[in-house]
Amino acid sequence: MKQDKNYLSAILIVAATGFSLFIIMQNFLTKTNERGVSAGLPLMIPMLALIIPLAIIIVTMISREVRYKRALANGVKSVGLIRKVTETGKKYSRKLEEVKLELDVLEQNGSKFLGEVTTVIRYAELEFLKEGEPVPVIYKLDNKEKISIDRKPNVNELKDRINNYKTQKNMK
Repeated sequence: MKQDKNYLSAILIVAATGFSLFIIMQNFLTKTNERGVSAGLPLMIPMLALIIPLAIIIVTMISREVRYKRALANGVKSVGLIRKVTETGKKYSRKLEEVKLELDVLEQNGSKFLGEVTTVIRYAELEFLKEGEPVPVIYKLDNKEKISIDRKPNVNELKDRINNYKTQKNMK
C-alpha cells in the first residue's frame, strides 16, 4: 500500500511539473516570437529548475526498480534474524547511517545460514535493530553470500516463515 502511494505521488509530481513546463514553454515561444530569443532566455532558468530535480527523481526510481528486479532474479525472498548490528562509521547525512547486519537467514526448507548485509538506514531506526529482530532479505540461490534487504516484503509470508522457524525451535 505504501509503495502504491509513492508511485501515485511520483505521478502527481510528474503531471504537475509537466503542466508547469507546458506553461513555461508557451510563454517562451510567445516571447521569442514577439521580441526574439534573448527575450525568452530568462524563462529557461525556471524550466531547468523543474527539469533537473524531476530527472533526478525519475532516475532514482528507475534505478531502485532495476536493482530490486536484479536482486529477485535467481533470488529467494526470506527473512533474517539479527545476530549483531555494527555501525560502519559512514554517515551520508545527519539522518542516514551505514550499518552492517549479521543475520541468521532462514532458508525455504527451514534451515538457516549465517549471512551479512551492509545497508543505509535512518539514524532514528537504529534503535529498532536489536538481536533477534526479523529483517526481510533476498539471497541468491547460487551464492548465499549475496544478500540484500527486501524493500517490498510480503509481510504475511514473512510472519509465517518466522512462526514456522520458532515452532521448529520451540521458541515463543
